[in-house]
Amino acid sequence: MSTPPVTTEPTDEQLSVIRRPVDSHTLLIAPAGTGKTFTVVRRIEHLLAEGLAPDEILTLSFSRAAVAELAKRTTGQTHLVDVRTFDAWALDLLRNTYSDEEWGHWSFDERIAEATAALAQGDTEYYTHRIRHVLLDEVQDLVGARQDMVRALLTALNCGFTVVGDPAQAVYRFQQRPDRTEGDVFTWLRDAYADDLEETALSRDFRARKPREPGLVTCGVELRATTIGEETLRSVRHRFLDLLCVGTVGDIAGGLAYQGGTSAVLCRDNGQVLQISAALHDAGVTHRVQGRAGEAGLPGWVADLFRHDGRTIDEDTFRAGTGAVDSALAWASLRGAARAGSNRVDLDRLRDALASGRHRLPPDPAAEPVVSVSSMHRAKGLEYDHVFILESPRRDHHDALDEARLLYMAMTRSREDVFRLEPIASNGPLHVKRCKANGRWGRYHFRRHRGRYGLAIEPGDVSTDLPAGTAGFTDDPGELQLYLARQVRPGDSVTLERADSEPADDLPVPMYVVRHDGRLIGVVSTAFREALSAYLFDRAAPRTDARWPHTITDCRVEDVETVFGSAAAGRRFGLGAHGAWRAPRLTGLTWFQWEDGDTADE
Repeated sequence: MSTPPVTTEPTDEQLSVIRRPVDSHTLLIAPAGTGKTFTVVRRIEHLLAEGLAPDEILTLSFSRAAVAELAKRTTGQTHLVDVRTFDAWALDLLRNTYSDEEWGHWSFDERIAEATAALAQGDTEYYTHRIRHVLLDEVQDLVGARQDMVRALLTALNCGFTVVGDPAQAVYRFQQRPDRTEGDVFTWLRDAYADDLEETALSRDFRARKPREPGLVTCGVELRATTIGEETLRSVRHRFLDLLCVGTVGDIAGGLAYQGGTSAVLCRDNGQVLQISAALHDAGVTHRVQGRAGEAGLPGWVADLFRHDGRTIDEDTFRAGTGAVDSALAWASLRGAARAGSNRVDLDRLRDALASGRHRLPPDPAAEPVVSVSSMHRAKGLEYDHVFILESPRRDHHDALDEARLLYMAMTRSREDVFRLEPIASNGPLHVKRCKANGRWGRYHFRRHRGRYGLAIEPGDVSTDLPAGTAGFTDDPGELQLYLARQVRPGDSVTLERADSEPADDLPVPMYVVRHDGRLIGVVSTAFREALSAYLFDRAAPRTDARWPHTITDCRVEDVETVFGSAAAGRRFGLGAHGAWRAPRLTGLTWFQWEDGDTADE
């Protein structure tokens, strides 16, 4: 997100937006690093000062990263303003409008479409009648159903709005259906509100600590134009190729953590992210892989809250019994979700809010990693002191405009320096590509069609239905919870081993257990077993004599998170009455090991 100005005083450009009347219609074009989030927060402060109540301001953004940054910047009464992603708000609208439907089972796009229809039909007045001003952030990435919902929302409410975005950073238009052509939000706003739309563009770059290369600045201006020529697209590519190339990721790994500030390696796709992450682990570099929006789990200390016997918990007990790095920030967030009395939190309500996903804890700024690895798309809205952009040996982008915007966005993530990295070296006849059967990244052989060498581990691949030690293998669940809390750390290596026992279900795929430093800490989920079968057999049902890897290596602990299961299971195994416990969250692009030591194609 944008870094606020060094001074707390807004510029004249920002003031022209901040002080607009409550019922005004404002479009703010905010290029990378120009203090967008600072402006939005000050705009909220002004609306409150003009007499609006916090629940009369609706603030929506495209990504959880942007929402978290907005929530982190708000203080006092401003913190009471609800900030949501478009998807989360649509779900809440549907639950309050049509409460008899189980909306959690619907897909994101289906829920967005139903919310759009509800707004158009006038069914949402009970839920939306108090809204007097709408703030919409990152609107350049709204396509398809989400763009339709925004149009329906602004039309239905007929209230003031502040819409913020940057056409030059529209990097999610690939999500648009190939059979649908549509304009962008900016064009629609200019047409629909032609008589009273106030449009402002921010120009001062607060992110860059030294001036951007003039050619890159020019590219940004040209990418915001209504018509974009081929010369602009070539110019962005030339700006990227002109960056200083510092070699391979192996050449820079030793110094990444010692540059001062934060560093990020940005890749074209998540297959490259997994390979770069493996190389950094091999070099002993502690880092974090940037997950997709909404994937971040709850920190492990949340499970400790629900080990208390009472129905509520006070702040002193919370601070004494949890490992939250910023306990004040965490406590304020918990209170916002389940306030009980003067200074207590209701555990039943908190459990429901966290388990359902209606409430997400803000990321702890003290836990920000020194080194991050991310796809360019997932770096949208983020910033780092030093950025290294990985060159791709393939030109996967069929749309030259999409590629130009993606490169421009990546090159503007840096505060200090931006460099180019050489492509990942080929691994003999092996390559990494996305599996058509399950959408995951996997290792394949260029010539041997049946060659399968390893599959990506994803969030959700460790079973959380029951506490570790109570299914698949036997151990004391309480002791294992302590082990997960005290001994298992992000970046630790784990292996998946084929279990001797048969699975309890009818899925003809063996069970795998998760081993950490000699101790079993979990079992894989059904989702992983289904993905493994689809990867090895291309959606076909596995044969009765099918071979399965004996051991799966190169898995890493991403984090130890809090998960929720049945309250009965929690009580049965002595883990409290709310069904909350710790579980490992894994990542990595694995390698398969076979029982006889052979590789898959041999």
